[in-house]
Amino acid sequence: MKTTTYLFTDVRGFLMQGKRTLGESHGTSLPPVNLSGGLVPGMQDDEGSELVLIPDRSTDMADPLGGEHDRLVFTQPVQPGEAVGSYAKDVRGTCQRCRDRLIKSGIADEAMVGIEMEFSLLDGIRFHTAPDRNFVELKERDGWPNNADEFTNGYRIGHRSLHFLPSPHDHHVKVRDEICSVLRKVGIAPVHHGHEAGPSQQEIATAPRSLVSAADAVQLQKHIIRNVAAMHHLSATFMPRPMAYAEGNGMHVNLSLWRQGRNIFHQDGGDPGELSAQGLSFIAGVLRHVQALNAITNPTINSYRRLNHFYSPMRPAGWGHRNRTTAIRVPYHAGEADCRIEIRFPDASSNPYLALSGLICAGLDGIERGLQPPPQEHGEPKWYEQPFHAIKAADNAMAPDLRCALIALEKDKEFLTRSTVFDDRLLEALIQDGSFFWHWAATTPAPLDFQVFYGH
Repeated sequence: MKTTTYLFTDVRGFLMQGKRTLGESHGTSLPPVNLSGGLVPGMQDDEGSELVLIPDRSTDMADPLGGEHDRLVFTQPVQPGEAVGSYAKDVRGTCQRCRDRLIKSGIADEAMVGIEMEFSLLDGIRFHTAPDRNFVELKERDGWPNNADEFTNGYRIGHRSLHFLPSPHDHHVKVRDEICSVLRKVGIAPVHHGHEAGPSQQEIATAPRSLVSAADAVQLQKHIIRNVAAMHHLSATFMPRPMAYAEGNGMHVNLSLWRQGRNIFHQDGGDPGELSAQGLSFIAGVLRHVQALNAITNPTINSYRRLNHFYSPMRPAGWGHRNRTTAIRVPYHAGEADCRIEIRFPDASSNPYLALSGLICAGLDGIERGLQPPPQEHGEPKWYEQPFHAIKAADNAMAPDLRCALIALEKDKEFLTRSTVFDDRLLEALIQDGSFFWHWAATTPAPLDFQVFYGH
């Protein structure tokens, strides 16, 4: 007997599962599994909610966290009797159509995507929202104030300038080592890992993979990180900004397009670090559609607590060579294999199938229209020279909040629906879901409200 976990992803980006125990009579077959779509938010109404999960046999693998005979396989939901990829809210199918659009465009035949995943490891958290209680309290090991709360060994990474210190300052290095070991078991190759700049903030970067496989890998990586953390009595969160006055968690996307084995972003005969005209147009496309993309790459209320911290609404979203303060960075590269762009504004609260597809659709639009990016940015922005002013926000800046991003998505979605990559019904589900959470947050007082306004 073996137990196979059928993995699928809902519209919001949550990894879901159904388990099936298969006897010897099934051999190596992976039969479909029925699913009540009405129980998955955003998928189906209760009436006519029957869905079927169709496994992708090419993704069948041993479950690294299960028993000896346990397996994992990625699946896609379809309505009974329909073909794989036909269901409007099959987000993996959206990613496959994006891949097909890329090939049919003739611009490239493959997108290679490497992910830098940031997350926080907490010792514990408690939170509550009710008419008479509204609070959050978390416990983590790095913040210097914790030295006053209890006797410790005194080794803490309490400031961003210290985050490269080794153990014993880095309390979580062994946890990250174990996470990387499990990732390798499922074919995900870690490139590097380390403590990030925020308190108890971590980063694991993985090697480039093809488009759909990269989105699968994001879901597996988050699943493995959460489970390994739990084994160490820790809680892993990918919230974009879980702590006030501290760095937020992003999901940096390192991306290149390839055609017949050649990297089309690479400028033959150019200077080290230079991009081709198509690479620059790809950047221009992403920047042109950045606010609509924010609704997909930064789909939660909390996403904008990070974005507003790092990317001021007072300046347009920009790009730059080797510049880590810009929305898009062109890392130094000495040759074709390393040539890529790093898109820094997405976060891991996004649905990776939709986020990666949206970025590629925007970049393809830039190439097809021959768009040119604005002049690159140099140096760090001087925030004290750019005080925030709600009325004077710059054109082409990041969306300041989820509502603005959803409005931008409604107005600027043709680049997504072209070649039916994104179905209108899927986009409507995203807008409805985001609108619900925006309104909920907009009408619920937060603890900061009391700190600032209670005495008015």
